Amino acid sequence: MPIDRPAGGAPINRIVFWGLLLLVALAPFPLASNRPVAWSALAVAAGLLLLLWGFGVLRRPGAVTIPFRRTLPGLAVFGAVIAWAFAQASGWTPLGWHNALWQEAGAALSQPLSGAVSIDPEDTQTAAMRLLTYGAVFWLSLHLCRDTQRARALFWTLALAGLAYAVYGLVIEFGRFGMILWFERWAYRGSLTSTFVNRNSFAAYAGIALIVVTALLLPDLRRSLRMGLFNRTGFVHFAETAGFTLFFLLAAFVLIATALLLSRSRGGLLVAAIGLVVLVTALGLARRRRGTTMVGYGLGFLVMGYVLISLSGDATLARFADLATAGSGRAEVHALAVRAVGEHPFLGSGLDTFPEVFQMLRDDSFGPLVQPYQRAHSTYLEFALEAGLPAFAAMVVLLAGLTAICLRGVLVRKRDTSYPAVGLAATALIAVHSAVDFSLQIPGVAVPYFALLGAACAQSWPTSQRGARRHGERAGKPD
Repeated sequence: MPIDRPAGGAPINRIVFWGLLLLVALAPFPLASNRPVAWSALAVAAGLLLLLWGFGVLRRPGAVTIPFRRTLPGLAVFGAVIAWAFAQASGWTPLGWHNALWQEAGAALSQPLSGAVSIDPEDTQTAAMRLLTYGAVFWLSLHLCRDTQRARALFWTLALAGLAYAVYGLVIEFGRFGMILWFERWAYRGSLTSTFVNRNSFAAYAGIALIVVTALLLPDLRRSLRMGLFNRTGFVHFAETAGFTLFFLLAAFVLIATALLLSRSRGGLLVAAIGLVVLVTALGLARRRRGTTMVGYGLGFLVMGYVLISLSGDATLARFADLATAGSGRAEVHALAVRAVGEHPFLGSGLDTFPEVFQMLRDDSFGPLVQPYQRAHSTYLEFALEAGLPAFAAMVVLLAGLTAICLRGVLVRKRDTSYPAVGLAATALIAVHSAVDFSLQIPGVAVPYFALLGAACAQSWPTSQRGARRHGERAGKPD
């Protein structure tokens, strides 16, 4: 099952594309890149790739096949959010905007402090750097994956990387090594986390990989089952047409799904199921399939899911059973975040300052010995708290616009609809999970997701709208 060689084009673009694939594959490796050295390396690599791509564009402006008018609104919104993040950390804003904590600290030290909107300007600058990294990954994927072969290569990279991390996690789990890479495991013992520390974040990543594998699997499965399976003619046809790629993808699906179940993440399992349902539904809408076909796919996934849960899902199901009796503390954290949003609704407290806000606002409901929460366990609430409601609304509008592009691709395109369908499914997974957790704030999840979303958006426009091709190729036939 070889990855199709990406289409030609400028040598610089080929180098940038292979660099992007490497970035996407390796982002989850060093503890999900959720450490300063790792996320700084990601930022440097993404920045260098973006500069190299820009140099290639200066040499061959015609290589850009996406009209600027398409990307300008999104660029303006994203640029405004990034500019506001740096303004929060700069101290150049009016004194009346600065967080009151700076005045209190100055009084305690008996010296005036200039202060800033952000409680911790350095952390806010770091968070803005991570956002820029994700934006660069999306931008490169958007422009480089207009070519279908490149989009397919990116999807295969995500599938193979997801399989590799799942297999690694299964080896560690069944071998009882008690390690995360070369470190002794210090958290979530008894749960499969692969190279991630947090089981919920790994489950979100595995769910995205499962969606991609399913999208790659369904066309081969559909061709092999075209004449059915439960009759002699259909069985012979399946035996003759089912090749190595089909069985490899089936094995990848089973292994990744098993790793997901052994993560014992309730939310991860639910959002993966939601993502798969959205994927199958989107593909059904795109291909105007008969209801019986969609029901067949649905029943097939239900049977496979039942078998997998029966074999390896006991621990996860037990955690569902405990859901009604065991409090997670998230309701209290969410209530605290809502209160904090109300205190600074427009300016925010500065990106990546939730730990400080939690320490200032926590009350007796958390208990005297509680460990400080580093995340609000809701990306929406945390971003609204830290960036302010206007910036939060801008990001919601931006992501909703990208989702709308994928939806339009599903409904309008007649070929290659699996790409926008995967974009919709992965976005549904991330959107639901972000309401109760922070997977999108982990670089090892965010980098693959935004690369996937960039490719999905790139493939959402009909071929007739793609403009000039590399090497002077003519535009393809209209869809």
